[in-house]
Amino acid sequence: MKKVFLLLAGALSLNTAVMAQSNDESKYIRNSLYMLKLDKAAENSEYAHAFEVMNKTFDGIDFAKRYERYNDFSLAEGRHIDWTKVPTATAEEMDAIEKESKKDVLIKEQLKKMGIKVDPIAEREYAARLLKYFNENKFGNQLVAKWHLPAGADTKKVSKWDDQLAVIMELGMKGLSEEDRANAKASENLINACANSESKLLNTSYVCVNDYRMLTAQERSATAIAIAEVTVQFLPGPAKLAGQAAVTAAKIAADKIKGYFVKTNAYLFKLDWDDAKRDQFYADYWSGKEAKFNSDANYQLKYVGKSSKTAGAGMTMKAAKVDELTARGAIRATDAAIAALQRDHEDFRPMCSLHEEDGQLVAYIGKKEGVKDGDKFDVFNPVEEKDKSITWKKVGTIKVMKKSVWDNREGAGQTIEGEAQDDEAKEDAPALKYTIFDGKPSKKIYEGCMIRLAK
Repeated sequence: MKKVFLLLAGALSLNTAVMAQSNDESKYIRNSLYMLKLDKAAENSEYAHAFEVMNKTFDGIDFAKRYERYNDFSLAEGRHIDWTKVPTATAEEMDAIEKESKKDVLIKEQLKKMGIKVDPIAEREYAARLLKYFNENKFGNQLVAKWHLPAGADTKKVSKWDDQLAVIMELGMKGLSEEDRANAKASENLINACANSESKLLNTSYVCVNDYRMLTAQERSATAIAIAEVTVQFLPGPAKLAGQAAVTAAKIAADKIKGYFVKTNAYLFKLDWDDAKRDQFYADYWSGKEAKFNSDANYQLKYVGKSSKTAGAGMTMKAAKVDELTARGAIRATDAAIAALQRDHEDFRPMCSLHEEDGQLVAYIGKKEGVKDGDKFDVFNPVEEKDKSITWKKVGTIKVMKKSVWDNREGAGQTIEGEAQDDEAKEDAPALKYTIFDGKPSKKIYEGCMIRLAK
């Protein structure tokens, strides 16, 4: 394996001119994200055209730009999964994802009482079947292969590992200090640092599957009400009063909701990788067994979690600008689902750069990323370790200033004829080009630091 890391170090040195940058962001190893869409038939003929629009919208997204804080790491497979080709899952496989709770059962029963059609397939079943699909089709092998093959190589037909370690070569140096990137030498420390960077890259490779639906205002409101009503039953005595208030609020909000909505269920998976798998990978497949990689190797994905988010479409399915409204709703719902996954799963959260504008601390993130008034963000600076790798030291925390969240959602500030009505409060917020934080720049917190949503 040492020989392999020497090759890695030498290859990395070829790209120091490209990778060496002066800001801290250049040292940050981003998570990688492969975005997919689950292709299913529309629930009814009324939604057939909307499904076509959502399909075209998804295909038109430039994910490298839309989610620029992740590496866009798609496979040649494309971005679609045909639901009819996804295998069934056993009860044990579904239970391994999540056991169906009494609360979930009661919510479904409540929705049926309210006259709402309930999907016969449980959310945990979707997740279990998708996980089985990925592992049966060896998506894990393809992700590992893509990290080590030249651009454009067929990840399903690995006949030779290229000495360049193509993608690793380009990105692995980000985990090193600027000095060591500029003076890359095959020292033992550099070998270890490159190896650490590689494991970080593979261990932060994610796959996200988006399942789009259309909802009526009644279905959207009924779901919120049912969840609130059932939740009250599980609250301890002192909290039931607050739970009843939530039920009342959901019922009041229902009167304000009109039209049709796009819903996306986003299922997040991750390549199951660690240092032990890295070492075994080199032992098994670097010296003479390359041709058998796809048949012998069995790298797996694991399930991380799910989020569901909705966004408005049209007042009717025949509105003059229904295509534009449906497309906007699909993009907004996708953004919101990704943002929710980031909140729920700390390891999936990206870092972004902190900036100074007119003496204020700002960042170029906003409602698209799910930022809210009062959110706290941890601030980090890079620290070079003894093995020359970079770790991130927390140096403080900053809070989003009240009414200072940038609305950077798709179509923000644009009113489209015939759009659905939701319960979102309409505030006269100032027109912003970034999100502003409380406080001023200091010796520890300044332009170029990295920030990430706090726990």
